[in-house]
Amino acid sequence: MIPGHGGYPGANTPLHSMILEGMRPDMPPGSFLNFPAPRQPPPQMQRTFTIRNDVNLKKGTLKLIRDAAKPSQYHVEFVFDASTDCRISVYYAAIEKTIEGMPTFLPLKEMTTHPTELRSKGLGQTFRTRASHPLDVSLYEPAELAFDPKLPQPRFPIVVCMEAGGKRNPDPTKVQSQTTFVKVIPGEGEAAFTAQPLKQKIQVGSTPYELQEIFGIDQHAKAGDGASSAEGGDGGDNSRECVICMTEARDTTVLPCRHMCMCSDCARQLRMQSNKCPICRTNIEQLLQIKISKQEAADDPAAPAAANATARGEATNAT
Repeated sequence: MIPGHGGYPGANTPLHSMILEGMRPDMPPGSFLNFPAPRQPPPQMQRTFTIRNDVNLKKGTLKLIRDAAKPSQYHVEFVFDASTDCRISVYYAAIEKTIEGMPTFLPLKEMTTHPTELRSKGLGQTFRTRASHPLDVSLYEPAELAFDPKLPQPRFPIVVCMEAGGKRNPDPTKVQSQTTFVKVIPGEGEAAFTAQPLKQKIQVGSTPYELQEIFGIDQHAKAGDGASSAEGGDGGDNSRECVICMTEARDTTVLPCRHMCMCSDCARQLRMQSNKCPICRTNIEQLLQIKISKQEAADDPAAPAAANATARGEATNAT
């Protein structure tokens, strides 16, 4: 052992001290080698607010039915819920424009627009376009029925607009309309055309919001109707319990992946320890807390309100 050198040559020298502190001799003071990057601030938690929506097209039911007598003609059919009288309009090969703060749809061929129909309130109603106003694919070039999202003003093959009330509601705090934008997919050879919903938007006053699916909110809604934990299985993605504590009900959604998988208490702890979604491991940008009362779930079993239990989705500003 060499006296004054901590047991080996070079110990306790300025160079030795710099190495222990993570510095290189050629780096200026204050620079560190392999020093971990500063930790990103934890994702913020936000509470939602409820917007009642009186009309809802169940997009999973939307389909095209081919006319048996005229193979080039297709009828649009879907199931909808309405807690008030409503008006339904269908447009073919239309672009969307905003006029005086309200959405307006301009079809490529004006005479093909389906007449607006007034429907009474009721759940589980079926709408089908009139035989006199089908989607006749023979009237359009293939490009005219092709949806191209890269265009500055894309044309949508089918647009279904449902407006709440017998006439326009000027109340800026209520949903005036729900619009479903649909893509038409041609079949090969003699195969029929099929419909694929692209997105849904609601109009609240002069502000549009796009509806996004929240995965797991269905199980949360069942918590208010007496559904047992056994109904959800083993606490996985299909159960209603928080995937972390396995006891409290889920009420917090991870953004942008939209998994509703945690209770608010576990979400608060997770945001300080990890930035990964417990379900898919996607980076967490925000945590959205959705408080749903049993009364809300019972009163409005199908309406897609913004951040409502019955919304089955999150509403984000679409402007």
